[in-house]
Amino acid sequence: MKQSTLLGLVLALLLSSAGCSRGNSPGNKEEREPDIGPDVERVDSPAGLYRASIELANALADVLAEIKDRDAAKRAVPKLRILTRKAKSLDEKSQELSRNNLQSAQQLPNAKDKEDFEKAQRRAEVEWKRIQAKPELWKIIREMDLKGSLP
Repeated sequence: MKQSTLLGLVLALLLSSAGCSRGNSPGNKEEREPDIGPDVERVDSPAGLYRASIELANALADVLAEIKDRDAAKRAVPKLRILTRKAKSLDEKSQELSRNNLQSAQQLPNAKDKEDFEKAQRRAEVEWKRIQAKPELWKIIREMDLKGSLP
């Protein structure tokens, strides 16, 4: 399905680039972390999934854009953890929507949604490449244990 492909791209960008593949819940820490990115609990249609994916990709690009040095990279870790958890939740929603096969015309993403997603995805990719091009920043991000961000 198209929404699975879309979400796969977002998840691949978030999880593989950040080195996230598994982990344990961070416990009570989430209560003190800022809530950024989409409200994944409200996603109930393929169009909603697309819009949440756009918001997630934009939030990721915003967080990555803040990373300019070691301190900024450390401050970004809680936000990256939140976005990683939300990406996983969106993946679960995508699978649920696929099972329910909700494909009426009004629930599908429109051309503007698709264009907005492509822009958001490009922004996030540019920021990841910027960080990867700076060995000091990339090393910091890779050393930080973002694996603990997934339940």
